[in-house]
Amino acid sequence: MLMKAIIVYASVHHGNTKKIVEAMAQELGADLADITQKKDMDLSAYDVIGLASGVFFHSMHEEIRKLIENITFSENQNVFTVTTCGVGYCNYAKGAARKLQEKGARYLGNFQCRGYDTFGPFGKIGGIAKHHPNDRDKDKARKFVREKVKGMGKEKGRER
Repeated sequence: MLMKAIIVYASVHHGNTKKIVEAMAQELGADLADITQKKDMDLSAYDVIGLASGVFFHSMHEEIRKLIENITFSENQNVFTVTTCGVGYCNYAKGAARKLQEKGARYLGNFQCRGYDTFGPFGKIGGIAKHHPNDRDKDKARKFVREKVKGMGKEKGRER
């Protein structure tokens, strides 16, 4: 079964999220859309939708949150989230996941990795997670979409 996929992302500071979604898109053969450049998107033709951003005050980018608020999902659409952050001590996509599920999306999970961060006090010390995302992070991102998205067909018929 051939699926049509898109990853909608916001990567506004150091390009951390863009590096990860480019690796994922290559693995999936997915389209990429930068929501900071194109705000009105019709996602109805896609079977799989990735929503990705860096972390801002423990949440996803405002434009991604607005998209989640305003979109209507069909029962056939599968959605996953991606977050990049300087310090990964919690799941920053938890609120987005809850909202996606409330709206009827089939939520596949969140991929999160560290990314170079110079926000606030981190900028005074030259930033943290300077070498992230790295090749290992990108490999993990590709593995995530292989298992969660490409593996969907194997799980058909199983209750989620």
